[in-house]
Amino acid sequence: YKKYTTSDGLPAYDFVISIAIDSEGNKWFGTNEGVTVFDGKNWVTFDTSNGLADNWVSSIIIDSEGNKWFGTYGGGVTEFDGKNWTTYTISDGLANNYVYAAIIDSEGNLWFGTHGGGVSKFDGKNWTTYRRTDGLAHNYVYSIAADGKGNIWFGTLRGISKFDGTLWTTYRRTDGLAHDYVFSIAVDREGNIWCGTFGGGVSEFDGSIWRTYTKSSGLADNYVPAIVIDSNGNKWFGTYGGGISGFDGKKWILFKTKNGTFHKSVYSIAIDSDDIKWFGTFGGGVSKFDGIHWKTYTTYDGLVNNWVSTITIDPEGCKWFGTLKGVSKFDGSNWTNYTTLDGLADNSIYSIAVDSDGNKWFATQAGVSKFDGEIWTTYRTADGLAGNIVLSVAIDDEGSLWFGTTGGVSRFDGKNWTTYKTSDGLSDNTVHTITIDSEGNKWFGTDRGVSKFDGIEWTVYTTSDGLAGNSVYAIAIDLDGNLWFGTNNGVSKFDGYKWTTYTTSDGLSGNSVYNIAIDSKGNKWFVTSVGISFLGKPETISKNFDFLNLQQNYPNPFNSLTTIKYQLFKECKVEISIYNLLGQKIRTLINENKKIGYYSVMWDGTNDAGIPVSSGVYICCMKIGNLTQSKKIVYLR
Repeated sequence: YKKYTTSDGLPAYDFVISIAIDSEGNKWFGTNEGVTVFDGKNWVTFDTSNGLADNWVSSIIIDSEGNKWFGTYGGGVTEFDGKNWTTYTISDGLANNYVYAAIIDSEGNLWFGTHGGGVSKFDGKNWTTYRRTDGLAHNYVYSIAADGKGNIWFGTLRGISKFDGTLWTTYRRTDGLAHDYVFSIAVDREGNIWCGTFGGGVSEFDGSIWRTYTKSSGLADNYVPAIVIDSNGNKWFGTYGGGISGFDGKKWILFKTKNGTFHKSVYSIAIDSDDIKWFGTFGGGVSKFDGIHWKTYTTYDGLVNNWVSTITIDPEGCKWFGTLKGVSKFDGSNWTNYTTLDGLADNSIYSIAVDSDGNKWFATQAGVSKFDGEIWTTYRTADGLAGNIVLSVAIDDEGSLWFGTTGGVSRFDGKNWTTYKTSDGLSDNTVHTITIDSEGNKWFGTDRGVSKFDGIEWTVYTTSDGLAGNSVYAIAIDLDGNLWFGTNNGVSKFDGYKWTTYTTSDGLSGNSVYNIAIDSKGNKWFVTSVGISFLGKPETISKNFDFLNLQQNYPNPFNSLTTIKYQLFKECKVEISIYNLLGQKIRTLINENKKIGYYSVMWDGTNDAGIPVSSGVYICCMKIGNLTQSKKIVYLR
């Protein structure tokens, strides 16, 4: 095996989702941050700034003329001829902009399987769409293959469909298929159809007889999202958690990963006057670090909820923790909890700020709440707020409050409201974070870069200017006045003229950076998708704090099926369950002993009784002993 990492030049991504090899031997990798091509020596990356429709590239095909076709999750299909980029979406005739699968048939037609829209065929000029009403087994199409007889085979959420150009034929479990959830399809040189399923193993179909292969047969795992057949006719099956299985028709061979490590999800950070660091986790409560020792506080100690999204420290040194079930105040000895029953607008808290009068302001998903110590006051769109989902809050030197929402930015001077949107100069209306510098400039982190507002003019900075990534989750200002931006693709430092970027290749624990804090010595602390990173002086990332590793599900949001990946650092009992925002467990996905390694599990949006849950936000929680980690999942029916 030859492994490629960031030290070899590989760009730092969370996922490699699709792979294709062109006629010159170049490898094209579809990732969650664009497309990367490797010629054997050099790596080159293309993303939305180059012309790609969306950075999440779920499928890649290459036609006879060498054009690359990229199916994206949300942006449609993009064609790249080596110079020019052309995008096709639902407005052009594509069934759906969420594309899972793509192939080219013997006549040069392109077929795209979508997430809920069915299948689209493109002959270079015209689009034709086929859905369930036409004969397709289901509109969620995960895989496509063409046999030597001109038939096209589609793996769907509810079986396999064969289309001969006129007639549709569907096969399901009742016909002999191992499972109705079909993720992958391949056709061997004898014309047999091989189907990888969700939980049922692999099915082989010769046109008359079905044969099933499972773990008891020698397959690594019964969840099979990928199948490839080599030039010798050997079948290779990529599984969830079990590794890779090879099958020559008689014997099975298995390849697995080596041992790994765990990382715990940390989402928020604050540093008190004693330089003690406070870390809020999703599922593990709050951890305090004094430079030597760690101490953790959970609901057993008095915390209202173990999913801590934001932390603020008031002038008296009290810590305020915003969670998914309310707010906790901790004075060092006693805990006081506040929820909607006390007057809070909503229990899901995204940001907290304290004004000069000691009032606490809470950004929630249902407006803003002000608490003066006795009375609660809530402000919503009816009062002048730009949007009720409020992600960030900051207070300027004049005492005005600035709220970042999903509908723009609002300024509140105590009496009057002023709203700023993209039409005014804001780069995007979804504002994750706000920071105000010593000159009074407001800096807004959005999904389309950073916006600076001096009170009159707006200035926008994006990746084209030097920003690491356009999704900006955190902004901090160091002791020298430099700005630090946490993005979806690393950290950027900006001194007003020059940009410097740090990624995993420099030692950063993860490229998705959710929070930044700077201590009294000027050290930078970064909360990333896989742990905590510390940046001292000279500015070299010298230490990462590793915890658990439950990865974000894909796709997210979803409305049929989503994949949850995780990693174990030792043989242990692991439980993975789905909770609603009330903290009620609705589905147990895993509750068993597992060995060291990488694993995946899937959720279909149902509870333990098999009943579909309602649309909304859910929490996927992994527990191992006393350790827990969680991720947000959005389900759309």
